[in-house]
This record gives sequence, C-alpha cells and structure tokens, in this order.
Amino acid sequence: MWPCRAQASKVFKAVRFASLTRGEPAALVRTMPATPSNHPRVVRGQRVVLPSGTRAADVLIVQGRIVGIEAYGSASGDEVLDAAERLVLPGLVDSHVHARDPGQTYKEDFGSASRAAARGGITTIMVMPNTVPVVDNVAAFDAVIDAANKSIVDYAVQALAHASSLDNIEALAQRGAVSFELFLGGGPAALITRARAVQNSLFAAVAAAAGVIGVYPDDPELVAELDCGGDAQAIGRAHPAEVEAGALLSVLALPAARQCRVHVRQVSTALSAAVVAQMRRRMPGGVLTAEVTPHHLVLTMGDFARCGSDGLIMPPLRAADDVNALWEAIRNGDIATIGSDHAPHSKEEKHPPGEDLREALPGFPGLETFLPAVLTECRRRGISDETFVGLAAQTPARLFGLSDRKGAIAIGLDADLVIVDDSADEMIDCAKFLCKAKYSPFHGRRVAARVEQTILRGEIVYAAGAVNDV
Repeated sequence: MWPCRAQASKVFKAVRFASLTRGEPAALVRTMPATPSNHPRVVRGQRVVLPSGTRAADVLIVQGRIVGIEAYGSASGDEVLDAAERLVLPGLVDSHVHARDPGQTYKEDFGSASRAAARGGITTIMVMPNTVPVVDNVAAFDAVIDAANKSIVDYAVQALAHASSLDNIEALAQRGAVSFELFLGGGPAALITRARAVQNSLFAAVAAAAGVIGVYPDDPELVAELDCGGDAQAIGRAHPAEVEAGALLSVLALPAARQCRVHVRQVSTALSAAVVAQMRRRMPGGVLTAEVTPHHLVLTMGDFARCGSDGLIMPPLRAADDVNALWEAIRNGDIATIGSDHAPHSKEEKHPPGEDLREALPGFPGLETFLPAVLTECRRRGISDETFVGLAAQTPARLFGLSDRKGAIAIGLDADLVIVDDSADEMIDCAKFLCKAKYSPFHGRRVAARVEQTILRGEIVYAAGAVNDV
C-alpha cells in the first residue's frame, strides 16, 4: 500500500526547492522530490472528479505525472493508495495568496504558507506582489524566487502593475510573472494607482506582453468621505456596493482595458456581479473574467459584527443577498475562479488596543479553510463537484497559463491530487492552522469536508494532520 500518515515522512524523500538559473523563465516554479519515483503508483477511487465527470477510476502515476486513467480496480502499480469512497479531486490552484515573503516573514513565510496550502488541499499557489520589496522589477521577482526555497508546494509569482513597473512589464512577463496586479485601493498607498493615464498605459503594456491584469476595484477617496466610524456597521457603510462597482466601471471604460485580458479580483456584491455580467457581454470574448473569495461566498456582515477585527477584510463582508447573488453569478458563468485571498497579519496588527476596527489591518488566513468551507457550501447550494473543481483548479490554471501541468486529473498533467472525506462533520479550529496566523472568522464553523491527503506530483505532502517536509 502507498505509505501515509506517520509513514509518509519516513518513506518519501524530503521535498526541496528545484534550482532555478537567473534569467530562466519561471512561470511555474516547481519544488521537486529528491528522487522522483520511477515505480508506477496508483490512486484508486470510487469518486474521481475528471474533466469528463465523476466516476470510479484508477489514476496511474509515473515520475510525478498522470500516465493513465484506467477502469476502477484494473491498474497495477508498485504502490496503491485506495481512496475507497473518498472524493478524489485535482490539487487546488489558488491564484490569490499573500505569502508575505520576503520582507514580512513575521506574518507568514513560504514554509508556513505552503504547509497551510498542503493541509488545505492546495498544490499550487500564486503569490501576490505586495512583498518587501514590491515585485515591480526582475530583481524583486528573483527575490521572491530566492525566498521560496522553503515551499513544499508549487508556486507562481505575480507582479505589480504600477507606475514603478511600467517599463518592466515585458521583462517581468519574460521572467515568468503570471499576472500583473493593479490596485485601485484597499492597500498601502505605495501599491495604489489612481491616475487614469497610468492605468491606461499599464493595460496597454500588459496587453502587449500578452499578459493578464488583475484589478482590485476600490475608490479610497470616496471611502474616506464616507468614513463614519470604526465599528463593523460603519465600515460597511463606508464601503457600499456603489464604490466597488463604480471603480470597476471606471477602469473598464479605459480604451486599453478592452485590448487586455482582465481578471477582476474579489467581487463581493450583487451590483459588482451585475457589472461583470454586463461588461462581459460588451467586451470581446474571453477578455474579462472575475474572481470571488471563499469568505464572500460563505460569510456575511453578521459574521464581521460577531468576530470583530478577526473578520475585518477588504472589501468587507457583505449582506446575505450579496452572497446569494455571487452564487447566482457562479451558476451563470460570470464568476470564473475562487481565490483564497490568504492575507495573514500578526496578532498585534490584527488586535490593536481599543475598539476602533479601523486601527486593525484587514485580512485573515484562508488557505486551510478554502476547500472545507466552500465545498460544504457548494453541497448546501446544489453546486456540483465538477463546478467546484472548475472554479478552484481548472479555470485558474488555464487563465494564468499553467494548464499544461495543473488544474485537472488528466493524462500528461502533474499528479496533483487531494483526497477528501466529504462525509465529515467537524469544526474549524484555528488553533490547528499550520500558517502563522491563528485567528479566523471561520473559527467554530462546522464543515462537511476534511482534507485527508494531499499529493504533489505523486508524492504525499500532507496526510491526516502531518506535513511531509522533513
């Protein structure tokens, strides 16, 4: 049998960083087993979620790749992992992760973030550019690559779309940046681009580089005018749906935006979902896509009021009607991906003295709650496992140029698999998180999905509570 649990760290070789030559394209940086196995391995499951649907199947793995998908019980291998009635999914591809490394490792680093990802069934993370230094040039890009020698999952790097990076877009694209992130607000001033001319030039430069630009719709000047207090309700009133939707409309009206592949980040309201739906019909096919986060699909303003600063995020948690509208946008195909927006902070940053929530930093961990919370909610709302896989693995891999190796259980792709007990009944406990932040608005929430094993290119990296990073 395929080793698991306590055996995993003894039998499988340690995962280490694959050396990368300076200047070598790095769209997907791959951690590598010390000795890739030449021996056939089989993952056998009665419910394997394939691109063609869910069925009983044997997944045959050689040297970390899927080389065959055979009839259930028919494949032979030196090692067999029998998932029985457990759900077998492709490893998730999370396109929205703040790993905080380099420069803010007191919040998180690649070691802790990647262990959290493995526990959450996520085998590929795409890391955001708001590091120290910000990723606005090739040297800063390489600094992220250098910092990532602790990662036990595969990863890609996203660059900043800003005046400071305008002359570096082509070089960053050639180096392997999978997207360029345009912050209209919601972060430090050094990240934000408000000048329309600069925004338009960034769209044009990213389009010329055949890249993807991620847009964070916000209007900090208007939010400042609407500021009326530091409790949860006041923060919600300072960030009404009209701010997010208006910022999105204004940036999509720029001439160069229509020539560029645009991925709208963190759609959080019914109004923004309606804007996305309308603009997708007005813009050229395939140019505009949108993301939603797990917390905006599962939690509401009531959770923010209950949790206080632990539930502070930007955009803020919304009303139940907004949550329902986001699920409807998923059903209609207007939302393409789910990204965790894993954004941990230190305890001191998250829980400052006093009761004014504006003094706390927005953001909370999401890598370990993504799959359990969203898959549970999918079941409650009648969303299929195939749709979940599309949102959380297959489509993000395709949009960001990784679909030749990631995102599906298919011949020729990496053997990235996650085995899920979807009959579980357990409570999310943030004390068990493997990331550095031990707080969450999901704490205490009951879920019906538990990641039992995570497999990266044929190697078990997480099994029953233990990470194999020895």
